[in-house]
Amino acid sequence: MSSGLKKRIAGAFVLGALGLVILPLLFDFADPNRIDRNSKLPPAPEIESITVAKAERPAAVGDTPIKAPIFDIERSTPATDKDEKPYGLNNLGLPKGWILQVSSFEEQSSATDFMSKLRKQKYNAFTKRVEVKGKTRYRVYVGPKIDKRRAAADKKKIDKAFKTDAIILHFVP
Repeated sequence: MSSGLKKRIAGAFVLGALGLVILPLLFDFADPNRIDRNSKLPPAPEIESITVAKAERPAAVGDTPIKAPIFDIERSTPATDKDEKPYGLNNLGLPKGWILQVSSFEEQSSATDFMSKLRKQKYNAFTKRVEVKGKTRYRVYVGPKIDKRRAAADKKKIDKAFKTDAIILHFVP
């Protein structure tokens, strides 16, 4: 073998080795559709568990359930005083409240139907069974309202829509 051929073969090896080292640095041969599966999320924090003490019933509270109604309709009186403030606190230090007695029915089904009509109009309506002169009546109420002016506004709307004459009553808790 001649010395010129040896130099050419050696040069070809050197150029090939340089190509293997430099070409990957110049060009990115990675698949562009490859998904990076390395997580960029920090590790989960260390959280210590705690125990919560079970709530105990106070000694002053009895074991008998409360069977009294939330409020007493029979003690509600008509709100007729024009000089009365439409809001504020009553003599017990509780917020004043008003309810509307919209109608009274002899049959419970009629009262329930009317209550449903009021609820469809987005009024907070409920019924209550009362004894009037030895006869059972079912009254339909709307409320309670914390502002007498709102109760009066609802009264006007209800009276006009349902052709009634509602009564504004003091709400007695």
